[in-house]
Amino acid sequence: MSLELPRLSQAAFIADLSPRERSLWRIAATLAGGVVGGVIIGLIVGMIALVLLVFVTSGFHLDPRGLPNQITSLIDEDGKTVRSALGLLTLATATNGPMAATFIVVAALILGVNPRRYITIAAKIRWRLLGSGLLLSFVIIGPLVLASQFLDPHAPPAPMLSLASDWPGRIGYAVACIALLIPAAAAEEVVFRGWLLRQTSAVSRNPVFLMALNGVLFSAVHGEFAPDPFLTRALMGAGFVYMTLRLGGIEFSTGAHAANNIMIVLFIQPLSLKPAPSTGGVSSGSLFQDLFLLVSYVAMAEVVARWPLLRRWSGADQVPDLTTNVAAEHFS
Repeated sequence: MSLELPRLSQAAFIADLSPRERSLWRIAATLAGGVVGGVIIGLIVGMIALVLLVFVTSGFHLDPRGLPNQITSLIDEDGKTVRSALGLLTLATATNGPMAATFIVVAALILGVNPRRYITIAAKIRWRLLGSGLLLSFVIIGPLVLASQFLDPHAPPAPMLSLASDWPGRIGYAVACIALLIPAAAAEEVVFRGWLLRQTSAVSRNPVFLMALNGVLFSAVHGEFAPDPFLTRALMGAGFVYMTLRLGGIEFSTGAHAANNIMIVLFIQPLSLKPAPSTGGVSSGSLFQDLFLLVSYVAMAEVVARWPLLRRWSGADQVPDLTTNVAAEHFS
């Protein structure tokens, strides 16, 4: 493996911005149309998913008169039962996925970019690269998550063990979490490490600037401003930017993002509508974990980029597909 440092400012993922992508009025129109359209579509799909969820969990019997109470009951449980935990995950994925897809379609139409360009430089999505992000995260970061959970006498029971009373239920919960959280992570990645990363690179291609800005905005959008969780998400976002620039797409960062969320809902806490109580500052233990996470993300990306066998198998060695921005070239 070569020890030469990567030149992220020349990364292929941000190398082909068109004049339309640098147009301020087009960017403003994208934000306005994409956010409004995304919220409308996301809320509609989310409500449909919520009604279907109540229908399934009520034994395929739906009483329209009792629907508001059933929805309220599901939400009030706030992840304390398998039904509620999976319900909130389903609602989040059913809302955020269409919201992100709508935003990206609007952006692609206004800016003249092939939507796939917000995902990868390759000719097609590299699913093995996504799987590499999942597996490497489980192998490298998983032991720290398990140690912090099972070696801490004050830690609450792992949701995978406490929400369900038997192993078939626990396995079903785990499978459902994995199935729901991969598309949920992809929705966030395509907006933040796809569209937003490309747009901010029109201002500066300095990788430190891109990592810092993207991480801060990614954390701020989650609406949890207590120092500990805000710093954690900001450093995670910075790590995902590094992965995207280094490997030419969001596939690997999507896998790593999904793995992080999966480990949280399986071993730390289920999805909840209530923010975790603030400790009032950044603890030394939390700071160590945050820095370990960032360093691990950078190391994981470098392993994939530098290990020839893994690079070829995952598709990380694919060259940019020069046809992805044809629309921008014709209409700029």
